[in-house]
Amino acid sequence: MSFRYRLALFVVGTLIAVQALTAAFAYFYLRHNLIERGKRELIAEMGVFTRQLDFLSDRVTDAVKVASLDYALRAAIAQHNRDTELSAMRNHGQRIGATRMMLVGLDGTLEVDTAQPGRSAKVFPFAELLAGAARQDNAAALAAVGQRIYWMVAVPVRAPVPIAFIVACIPVDSGLLERLRGLSSGQRTILLALRNADGRWHVTAQAGGRGAPSLLAFPANPPRISSSEVDQQGHHLLRVTARLDAAKGSAPIVVALSYPLDEALAAFRSIVVPLLLLLILALVLAVAGAMVIVRGMSRPLENLAKTARRIASGNYTAPPKLKQRDEVGHLADALINMTHSIAERETALRHAIETAELARGEAVQANEAKSQFLANMSHELRTPLNAIVGFSEMLEQQVLGPVGVPRYLDYAGDIRRSGGQLLRLVERMLDLSEAEANRLALTKVSLRPGELLQEAVTALQPFARKKPVEISLEGEGSVSVMDGDPVRLRQAFTNLLHNAIKFTPAGGEVCVSIRVQGSVVSIQIADSGLGMPRELLASVVLPFHRLRSALDGQDQGAGLGLPYAKAIVDLHGGTLALASEVGAGTTVTIELPYRANTLNRAA
Repeated sequence: MSFRYRLALFVVGTLIAVQALTAAFAYFYLRHNLIERGKRELIAEMGVFTRQLDFLSDRVTDAVKVASLDYALRAAIAQHNRDTELSAMRNHGQRIGATRMMLVGLDGTLEVDTAQPGRSAKVFPFAELLAGAARQDNAAALAAVGQRIYWMVAVPVRAPVPIAFIVACIPVDSGLLERLRGLSSGQRTILLALRNADGRWHVTAQAGGRGAPSLLAFPANPPRISSSEVDQQGHHLLRVTARLDAAKGSAPIVVALSYPLDEALAAFRSIVVPLLLLLILALVLAVAGAMVIVRGMSRPLENLAKTARRIASGNYTAPPKLKQRDEVGHLADALINMTHSIAERETALRHAIETAELARGEAVQANEAKSQFLANMSHELRTPLNAIVGFSEMLEQQVLGPVGVPRYLDYAGDIRRSGGQLLRLVERMLDLSEAEANRLALTKVSLRPGELLQEAVTALQPFARKKPVEISLEGEGSVSVMDGDPVRLRQAFTNLLHNAIKFTPAGGEVCVSIRVQGSVVSIQIADSGLGMPRELLASVVLPFHRLRSALDGQDQGAGLGLPYAKAIVDLHGGTLALASEVGAGTTVTIELPYRANTLNRAA
């Protein structure tokens, strides 16, 4: 797909996505606002419903107080005339709208119940209601009896002292809820529900609405606001629930006010179609404008892309200058300038490469000349040095007769030691030069690197004690066997240990360990010395490189110890790695391969 079509597809897709997101945002935002407004209205109506129940309580209480003053009822109570009590209670119940009247003795025994005319010795289940009536001359509370909800009003009967309690039970049923609903400003559905023994909620009364399920899936403690629920007919409802205060011992009672969301969203749905038409029209206009812009941009960009591919192939012919002065025109000008710059830089780069090749050839020749010079000088120096060392030994041992002056013997010893040190230095220089030229030949014999390491540690113990520096060796290296050059490996270990002791201050320590790990022998030489910056680790293994200048009078050396050790380890097929921090010491890790058949043969 060409750039033009990709750009057009991107613009059109972006516009469609923006329009869709706008429509979705408008829908959900308005829907959310409508739901929140409905919640606020329902919460306000819940307060109205509660105040209506309080008003009902006051009205019923006054009526029950009047009933408690009835002379015939008090006389019947005093004479224990059950028939008169039952008749008077029914008459008063019909007058005040109570479907159930109860006469409760002072001991809490239910003496008369108009709903159960037969005698019974049941205990009135709401003792706190009676206690409140005794304290305050009346008490009222919601209570559930069986599967019905009553507004119970308790008033003491006095003659003149309390002789019993009258309890009037006003049913809170659908008819009462309809009257309360008619008094409110909003026409909402009102539900009263009881919780059964199995924890589910049973609707006992309802006013308004399209109907409700007989069992509601409320939790044990229903939420204050439930944003959306679905009834049995599939209608979405907005519901507000509240746990009503009930008498102690009563089943939990919940009141729920709800109304269909369709009514709240009707006004919004009426503007959906015009809004969608407006969005579609805006989308068509935006797409048309986008296509015009894309067409004006894509053609120049496609031409510039062709020019770029031509430049990539090596043709640096500048593209034609565009007449338009927008961003595409500036891009074309930049591409023209870039073409000229690339052509100039390629010419300069080609010349630089030719110069670099000449310099590289000269450097290679110089390095070969240096290596040859070192090899020649090493050979030339070994002959006179051998003579100096040999004659100094003859003088020291007085082979040709007594020297006569004892001090001359000391001088001869100094000459022998210095000559031997210089001879070893020359031999290392010769080995390094031959290693760089890939001409150094190793003597391959069966050896144990742990024993060579132990010999190097033993040889340097006097040097370590003189400083003083503590040196220790641990590990299992004596078990491993490999093929190698024992002289040069011993010299490499000696160089590394000598450096570690030399750069460790007095009182420090050098820890040497050897381990067999898989198919390699791992040797670590760690010191607590001066350390070095990490950026210098790669250069200290180069020949004749020293961390400090030899003119500072400290830690003198020729800079051949580490390079020599690395060259010998590399020739044995191993690796040498450095880890160091300034002030924290240096750790040299050597890994040398060994073969199992070699191990068996040596054992």
